[in-house]
Amino acid sequence: MLKTSPFESVHRQLDARFGDYAGWSLPADYGDPKVEAQAINEHCAVVDLCSFGRISLKGAGAKDVLGTVFTEKSGPFGADSWVWARGTFDETDVLCRVVRLNGDFTVLTPPEKVESVQKTLASAGNGSVSVTDITEKTAMLGLYGPSAFDSVRGVLPFDIDHLDAGDVDKFSFFMVSFTLMRGSWLGGEGLELICPAQAGPLAASAVAKYRHKHNITPAGMDCLLGAMQKAEKPL
Repeated sequence: MLKTSPFESVHRQLDARFGDYAGWSLPADYGDPKVEAQAINEHCAVVDLCSFGRISLKGAGAKDVLGTVFTEKSGPFGADSWVWARGTFDETDVLCRVVRLNGDFTVLTPPEKVESVQKTLASAGNGSVSVTDITEKTAMLGLYGPSAFDSVRGVLPFDIDHLDAGDVDKFSFFMVSFTLMRGSWLGGEGLELICPAQAGPLAASAVAKYRHKHNITPAGMDCLLGAMQKAEKPL
């Protein structure tokens, strides 16, 4: 049985056409792939990132475990920031992203590598570090494109002007915590939001409501994966 996104009800309201992506039922497109591709390249597209892995690491040894598993990274594991990180999982070279916020770490993985990355991290931790797959307990939304930051700034109910590329921060709205990261899986401008799965519809509905006003175009997985294939690898 395919996994479903917390944003599914909003996708259906927007007449998404669904497909199977790494065991998830996600929008393939919203009826006009060319418009979606133009949006992600020229202004701002909103994409469902729920199938991308989110693995939580907690414990005093988490940083050492990450340093052992990921043999190459784009920078230090600095506070309230994220970096690209490359490691070998099941004999395959995998590019991930490591987020550090409030002393804890989250590893973001490609959809098809969640299980292998989790197992490798757990093995390296050898019981001294808590390694938890939180992918299905959370929801993740990406807004990608050259004007993503400016577009999203008008939608969110809190100030994000202090966020520079690579920054991460946590916000609270209606007693729900939202993590915001400035960056994208494409290596360019973007904002990504992670929230509890039950808050997913609220977050997606807000974007859907103001999408026309702020020139935000819903884009499916075909658009996202195509853009990822063309993106220059950061490592």
